[in-house]
Amino acid sequence: MKRFLLLLPLLAAFLPQSLRADAVVTFNEVMYHPASNEPAMEWVELRNLLAVDIDISDWSLSGAIAYTFPSNSIIRGRSHLVVAISPATLAAATGLSGVLGPFTGRLGNNGETLVLKNNSGRVIDEVTYGVEDEWPVAADGSGVSLAKRDPDSASGPALNWAASDQQGGTPG
Repeated sequence: MKRFLLLLPLLAAFLPQSLRADAVVTFNEVMYHPASNEPAMEWVELRNLLAVDIDISDWSLSGAIAYTFPSNSIIRGRSHLVVAISPATLAAATGLSGVLGPFTGRLGNNGETLVLKNNSGRVIDEVTYGVEDEWPVAADGSGVSLAKRDPDSASGPALNWAASDQQGGTPG
């Protein structure tokens, strides 16, 4: 036991800050500052980390935006779900179907907090993105989104996020 206790500090030094997400659904991509600065193109993408379908009926998004998922809202196993401020505008621009929304509020161009809660009010995932420090600056108005480097990583650390590879991001 004594040897183990002596090794703890050494082991902790090698553990990455970007530990795996400890949620079943996480934030995966955020378009908070489109190149056109058009609010109708703001959206958030969630990802189901499990291989089974998850019913997120009555779950909610809060913080910068507000949205409550309607009955029969299902995220398929290992799939994505997009919620937009203007689902019709995003669908017309991208051809993506099944976009939910509209959410109320706005995704701040200088940073905001996004919270996903289940139908019991428990926080499932949370991210506070920004435009300073380690947050990718390209996602701030250049037309690319803020995207997870590894979809299975935790949402909190800035180092787990990058600018998407495509203009307009990759919703869905």
